[in-house]
Formats: sequence, C-alpha cells, structure tokens
Amino acid sequence: MMIMGYVQSVLKQFRKLSATQAIRFGTMQGKGQHAKLLNLSANKRLPINLFLGIKDVLSRKTLYATMLAVLVLATFIIIVPQNLHNTIAAKSFITYMGGIGNSDIRIDIPQGKQNEQQVAAVMEALEHDTAIKNYTVLTTKKFSTIAEDGTAENLKIELGDHTIFPPLEYAHGEAPIAPNEVALSVLNARELQKKVGDSLAVVINGEKKNLRVSGIYSDITNGGKTAKAAFSDQSTDSMWSVIYSTMADSSLVADKRAEYAKTFSFAKVSGIDDYIYQTFGTTIHAIEKAARAALVIALLLGVLVTFLFMNMLIAKDQAPIAIMKALGFTNVDIATQYAARSIFVLLLAISMGGTLLANTLGEYLTSTVIASFGGAASFDFMINPLAAYVFCPLALTSVVLLATLFGTSRAGQVKIIEHIKE
Repeated sequence: MMIMGYVQSVLKQFRKLSATQAIRFGTMQGKGQHAKLLNLSANKRLPINLFLGIKDVLSRKTLYATMLAVLVLATFIIIVPQNLHNTIAAKSFITYMGGIGNSDIRIDIPQGKQNEQQVAAVMEALEHDTAIKNYTVLTTKKFSTIAEDGTAENLKIELGDHTIFPPLEYAHGEAPIAPNEVALSVLNARELQKKVGDSLAVVINGEKKNLRVSGIYSDITNGGKTAKAAFSDQSTDSMWSVIYSTMADSSLVADKRAEYAKTFSFAKVSGIDDYIYQTFGTTIHAIEKAARAALVIALLLGVLVTFLFMNMLIAKDQAPIAIMKALGFTNVDIATQYAARSIFVLLLAISMGGTLLANTLGEYLTSTVIASFGGAASFDFMINPLAAYVFCPLALTSVVLLATLFGTSRAGQVKIIEHIKE
C-alpha cells in the first residue's frame, strides 16, 4: 500500500508538468526556496564543492526526502537493537526484573528443614569475612490476602531490608521501609487492582493486617507475581532465602564465589553476572544475533538505496553536470559534490533516526513489547555511546560513501557537446 501510494503521488505530478517544461527539462523544476539564501559569493568558510552539495540538498528537499527517509529507517534499524542488547546485557538490567540492586554475589538457599540454620551459618560467615563489604538476607514466605469480596488468595512476599543496596527500578512509588508497607509486582498490582497508596489486607500470624502499597515494580521471575515487605515474621515457614553481598575488592568476586560454593554445598552461589547470564543468557544471545543481523540488513539497505538514488541523480542532472564541466569543474569536483550531498543527508538521518527516534519511539516500542510479555513495566535504554554514536554511524557512513562513489562513476562520462544546447 505504501509503494502504491507513493507511485500514485509521483504519477500525479505529470498533471502539473507543462509541455514547455517537458521539452526543455524533461521533468518539473523545483522551486529552490533556499537557493537565494545560499549564495556562492557569500560563502567564506566551506569549500566550494561541499557548499554546492549542501546547497543542492536544501534547494531540492523533496527530491532527497526519499533517501532521507530510508537512511533514517536504516539508522533506526541499527541503533534500536543495539540499545536493546546493551540494556538486557547490562548488569543493572536485573534491577528491572524484581532482583536486588547492584551486588557482587548471590547465594540461593532452597526450601528445607535446615533452612534457618543454613541461613544463620551463611550470615555468620559473611559477618566475619573482612572481604565482604555489605550483605542482606531476603526470605520469601507465602501469606494470604483478603480481597474486598472476602475471598482469600495466596501471595508470595519477600521479607527483609530492601534498602541495603540501590533498590530496583520502581514503575511507581518506592521500596517498602516501614513494617506496614508492601510493594507489589506489576502483575500482582494488576490482578489485585491496587495502586500506590492503596491498602492491602494480609493475614500475618493468624491476624488480618492492612498494609499500604508503597510501590509497584517489574518482575518476570516466579511467574511475575511477587511482593516485597519489611516486616518480621516467625509464624510462617520460609519458601527460600536469597543472600546478596558486595565485596570491598570486586576483582576477587570469582575467587570468593568459588570459596563459598565449596563451603556451603547446600546453597547455590553465583556471581551476579553469572546469575544474569543463567537467567537471561538465551535471550541476550538471541537479541545479540538479531542486532548483528539488523546491522547487516541496514547497511545493505543503505548501499542499495544510495546506489540507485545516485544513479537516478546522474541521469537527471546530466545537463547541470555538463555545465559544471564547461565551467572548469573536474570529475573529482563533481564526485565530491555528490558525496557531500549523500553525507549531508546521512548526517540528518543519523540525527533524526539515531538520536531522536531511536531513543524516543524505539524505546517506547521496545517497552511496549516487553510489557506485553507480562510482569514488566517499562525501562530506559542503557546506551553504549561508542557503539551507538561512533561505530554504527561510521559503518553506515562508509557504505553510503562507497555506494555514492560507485553510483556517480558515470558522471565523468557526460559529454559537454551532447548538452551544449541546454
């Protein structure tokens, strides 16, 4: 439909083409709104060929709009998957997924009869380990919530101090601090129809207590239905416990992880980077491959469109090329002018597609897709400036420039004598 609509709009231009214009120029002539503003005599800074290239783009904006749109799309296709991969592969991404903030070591203790003794043993070891800078214990227990209609539902609540490390990213509100506060995952808040500030009835030690919802966060673990609170409870058996710790010297994380894994055979000890890879490794790898494929596709798209567009320009501009050659411009000068046109359009595309669209529309679309999986709200891109704003634009610039040089190679074959009447 887009192609048919575009072709239809092009064909309609024949109705505006007079017989005189068709005989003299072969096509409609642009109005050249910027031609009067960009006088060659007033140019004091830019090289002549660069100035003439930019002047032509600004004078015939409609002609270059198609090339600009395709290069914007190519830049968008390159940068958005790169930003998505960097976001999911980043260590901080786990804070969006219901985990604790940035820590170094995670120790998981599964449910069992010796759970309390096991947790106590790990805590004692961490307390006396001078290499450990800080730690916290989070215990998950199952409680019952009472809905407004009187029905009871089970709710898994993670108890502990959620302020030891930088907290996870909350879509709304903040982490629970007071004993009468609770934070809900996105799915739980949606299912329980709760928002920040609402009251949630929870049965604790046989008594119904009203907890205030302090925040709502993203979580795709455990089915996405979790909660966090800061109150103490001894009446309910724990389902599992997770201990997070940071080290004074982060370079010793691997050695300390191996030491704890050997000492606490009942627990699963992992570095936070390993945990992220175990949890999201397959997804990260798939998105990395998609990002590489998108890069190749976008580069090929840029080459194809630029090459075809430049061939079209050479066929269209044979008379102006002949005039420039008659005035003394060399083939190198003409090629430089066309290269300046391509690079100028590409810089506009990178600014629009990379900086503006990729970080606004791209982030919005990605957040919407991830939110549709359930359990996740929204997140901000973790951008690698070197890849997004240096390597990718350089790669696109290189292929566009190469395609321009090949596409304009016929410009030197234009004969002045064949266009002398023009």
